[in-house]
Amino acid sequence: MSNPSETELIHMFKGIPFTTRSSLELLKSLDTFDAREDDVLLGSYPKSGTHWLAGVITKLYNTPITLTSPIEYGDVSRLEELNKLSSKRIIPTHLDYNMLPSNFKNKNCKMIYISRNPKDTAVSMYHYYRENPHLPTVDTWTAFFDLFLEGDVLTNANCVKTPC
Repeated sequence: MSNPSETELIHMFKGIPFTTRSSLELLKSLDTFDAREDDVLLGSYPKSGTHWLAGVITKLYNTPITLTSPIEYGDVSRLEELNKLSSKRIIPTHLDYNMLPSNFKNKNCKMIYISRNPKDTAVSMYHYYRENPHLPTVDTWTAFFDLFLEGDVLTNANCVKTPC
């Protein structure tokens, strides 16, 4: 099986490259998402411990919590699925703050931002890159690290122009 080319793995939305894991229809529809006041939005640069912290947060509540996959992954049916979930949702995202659905800001949802040592993030992301067929191929750590330092790595959701 041949590796897909970078152009087959990436599309642009609002000037930002996204992997095909995030459909254009979903990205265009994010502002229609109905956030709830008890939602917790968990934002982070990819490979920063998002799922680990989400697991910790679920243990803090005495009521059932629904942990979702990142809001920007999938197609437009993803928003319908999220709207059907019962309350107390933890919704991870790697979207930039300016790209978040406006309802999260208007309803004053709780937002947690995770930060991790950039060196650890780079190593974790390098291994993720090498194992993920949805991301462009990198041959060596040195080549990847140069891209990471330049802010030119394509993350699981989008291309982030700053490494931390």
